[in-house]
Amino acid sequence: MGRYPRKRIEARLHLFAIEGAHRVFGAARMPLQQYSSPSRFCDGKHDFSVMYAALSFETCIIETLVRDQFTHRLKREVPLASILARGHARVSTQPDRELNLLDLRNTGCVDIGAPTDAVRARHFAAGQALGRAIHHENEDVDGFIFASRLTGDDCIAVFDRALGKLMVVDACELKDHPELPAVLERNAVVLVD
Repeated sequence: MGRYPRKRIEARLHLFAIEGAHRVFGAARMPLQQYSSPSRFCDGKHDFSVMYAALSFETCIIETLVRDQFTHRLKREVPLASILARGHARVSTQPDRELNLLDLRNTGCVDIGAPTDAVRARHFAAGQALGRAIHHENEDVDGFIFASRLTGDDCIAVFDRALGKLMVVDACELKDHPELPAVLERNAVVLVD
């Protein structure tokens, strides 16, 4: 038996067709290109990587560019270079394909016996341990669906082994995304040189 009982995993495992999830990526990379680096569900030390996307553009921007950097700060400034160095893609599941995602929203962590810090903590240790255990012990799990700790909106984390189930619907330089100015304004974020 694995770290998390299979019966508990199966109770929270659901098929999802994803339509137009938002992903911000380094402009020098391809939209679905992955490498193993430290993140919410990947410690960067093991043999897998995770791709993240948010179901809303605003959450994607908050998760990628804002995060916790404005805590206890009067100014909410982001370097223009951080926008210019990134691209945006809308990602969907391939036609007739679905992602088999472990649902960590609401009571998901409690239901499987995982620490709630896996999805709600600022630090990633609990989430990385969960990601490693689920990836290595449950080959049919493609990743997670979880609530952003910053906005509460849905996000997905997809293991590299399932990236073939995804396709890029469209992509652009982040600076050219039509929603970007309004999102920055709503969140009182100013771009600086």
